[in-house]
Amino acid sequence: MDGEWMTAAEAADRLGVTVRTLYAYASRGVLTARPVRGGGGRRSQYERAQVEALADRTAKRQRAGQVEIRVETTVTDLRPAGTLAFRGYPIEDLLDRSFEDVAELLWTEDLPAGQVFWPSANRREIARVLAAFPETAGVLDRMSAVVSVLGMVDPGRQDLGPGAAADVGRRLIPAMASAISAHPDPHPLPGSVAAIITDRLARDDTLPSAPVDLALCLLADHELAASTFASRIAATTGADPYSVVNIGIETMRATGHGGTARDVHRMLQRGAEEGLSTVASGGRLTVVPPGFGHPVYTDFDPRAPHLLAALERVHAGSDRLDLVQSVLESATLRGLPKPNIDFALGALTWLHGWPEEASLGLVVVARTAGWLAHAAEAYERPSRIRPRAVYLGPRSSRR
Repeated sequence: MDGEWMTAAEAADRLGVTVRTLYAYASRGVLTARPVRGGGGRRSQYERAQVEALADRTAKRQRAGQVEIRVETTVTDLRPAGTLAFRGYPIEDLLDRSFEDVAELLWTEDLPAGQVFWPSANRREIARVLAAFPETAGVLDRMSAVVSVLGMVDPGRQDLGPGAAADVGRRLIPAMASAISAHPDPHPLPGSVAAIITDRLARDDTLPSAPVDLALCLLADHELAASTFASRIAATTGADPYSVVNIGIETMRATGHGGTARDVHRMLQRGAEEGLSTVASGGRLTVVPPGFGHPVYTDFDPRAPHLLAALERVHAGSDRLDLVQSVLESATLRGLPKPNIDFALGALTWLHGWPEEASLGLVVVARTAGWLAHAAEAYERPSRIRPRAVYLGPRSSRR
């Protein structure tokens, strides 16, 4: 055996995975494999340096308390090198599509041929829910309540058959979008989800809904983020679609997942009030500010450039956009990681003059499409996710 290469059995043993998983690593470009003929069949060898580097990274994650669990899916293809695709469609091919189109793609595996319209149902119940909330209620409180109420009045709530999750999504998402604002809804809602959100937050303003629509598309799913993983586990146990969505919402609340954009919003506001030096002075900051770098992508978050470009078109020439661009330029000069989708989303709400919690509402509305797509997949291919624990406590001397 060449000292620079390992057999499949050796590589799998070093990484603590099955040979099948090893093949998956090679197909995704994580490892380099070379075919070797002889011995009555075709085999593959794996570059030793890459295997050792992957083993080291895995060990570091485990030491940091992270556990990597792999779930087979056809929903989203995320690659750390900086690509993201929904049902095989790269996000770059979906930039001119509506959020409704992308949600339908996630649910049905096909892009709609014509315009998609989801009618706003149960408006009376939703208005009553929103009117009953105190001013201190947050966006997650309102959205969770809307989900619970619509689940209560749905006679088909326990239907887990084909298309059930999508049917719930078409009714539920517009209602959740209307809950992004604390104000009761005084007039009929416009058609698209992005238009509902823009109308509810902008009120008398004339801001276009295009950047919001794009943000929803880009955020619709991101593989097995914490909220998606939690909601998918629930779906594998038979939880109905409304429960799946509420579990996703509560996971976001508990983990702070989705809150980075709010921190970006606050950072930009502080920069506007106190000067750029408070957030992006050369070399003053000892930590990376919110909205830069990503724990999954090795180079850059492929979603951020598209949303930032859309914001530049809408807010061209504004003082607020100048500040956002100054922060980005300063980050580049300091050698910081590239901006991620949270920076772009926080910039969106701040540039639009919306409440800081609006960014979290946008993430929840968008991610509901992904949660339900993963739930539908779990309903169709039941497979209980049962991790095993690594016991580290004391043991009795008697076995």
